[in-house]
Parts: sequence; structure tokens; C-alpha cells
Amino acid sequence: MTTPFVNIHTHAETGAGIELVNIDDISATPCATFASAGLHPWNVGKCDHQKTLDAIETLCQSGTLAAVGEIGIDRAISTDISLQTSVLEQQLDIAKRHHLPVIIHCVRAYSDFLQIIRQKPCVPMIFHGFSGNETTASQLLTHGAKLSFGHKLLSDSKLQSVYANVPNDCIFLETDTKQLDISDIYTFAAGLKRISVDELKAIIFNNLTQIFGNRWTTVG
Repeated sequence: MTTPFVNIHTHAETGAGIELVNIDDISATPCATFASAGLHPWNVGKCDHQKTLDAIETLCQSGTLAAVGEIGIDRAISTDISLQTSVLEQQLDIAKRHHLPVIIHCVRAYSDFLQIIRQKPCVPMIFHGFSGNETTASQLLTHGAKLSFGHKLLSDSKLQSVYANVPNDCIFLETDTKQLDISDIYTFAAGLKRISVDELKAIIFNNLTQIFGNRWTTVG
């Protein structure tokens, strides 16, 4: 088969290759066959935590999810950091129980995550929309994290340099909430790596199977 594009984090299914679709409404029945769901830090202060965590656990138990996320810590919002961290750690425990990777939302909180990763063994982490510097990238990679790059890669020269130096077996690409074609991000990203789009598709597809196995074809 022709190697498909992989969009590791999107909120809208488009049919353009393999798409890990984030379920924004956990109470709804997921329509995507390759899906993730989690209690986003933006919603931590707006919901019944235990009810939402129970719903995520149920989705995991039913085999509906390929990943838990997006979950994380966001220091740009007013929600108490200790509360965000507690909810995050509970979701990491859910993911660990069900042997699932996690999609991480991280804003101004890379040091928090490094502390969490160092303190206890974690499931595979994919930091979506990565925008950190080379030092942060290196520290996360040392602890086994994977980095996903999105629309900011197209315009941020510093981030382009970071991406170009990340080992090929640690990268993913995504559209997140942006109305972009994943193929356009691949074309630009391939140029930064000085490889062809087909070569980049093969690299990222291999990264997908290393973390998810064949779940992208069997979930649901």
C-alpha cells in the first residue's frame, strides 16, 4: 500500500490518511475509529472531575480509545496548578492501566512534566503542538517522549531549527484545530529535514506503529 499521511492530533476527521481524532465531548459516542479522549486542563475547573474520569475509564475499558488525551498542564490559565497536576496524574494512571499512550497539552509547563516523568514511570507521551526550545526538546527526548509539530512549524524559524534536529524516530505532525491540509505540513516539514515527502511519511508511519501497533486499524 501507499504509505498514508499520519495526523497524530486533530479535532476534525477529514479522511486524509490516518487521523487520531480528539473527542471533545466525552459524553457523546465517538464516531472516529482511531480516537483519543481526556480531561483537558482548560476544562478541569468546569466539570465534575470524578464523573469525567470515570467516563474516560469506561471508554478505555470498552476498547474505544487508542490514546488518553489531550491531557496536561497549562500555566497560562487561572486553574490551580496543583489541581491540574492531580487530574493529569489520575489520567496517566488510567492510561497506564490500559496500556495506552497519552497526548499531552503543555503550555509553559515543560519543567512540571520533566518532574513528573522523573518521579515515576510513565506511558508513552506525545507532546502535541510542541513549541519548546532545543534544551527542552532534548530533556523530553531523553525520557522517551515524542514531539508533534503543527501549524507553528510553518512560521517559527526557531521551532524549525528544533524540529530539524529532533531524531526522526521521535517526530509526529498534526493539524490540531487548524483548517490546514496535513499534506501541506508534511511538504514543509520534509523540506526542513531535507528528505522527500514519501520518506517522511514512511518515518512517521513507522513511529505510529512503534507506539500504537495496529490499533489504528482495529480500534472501535
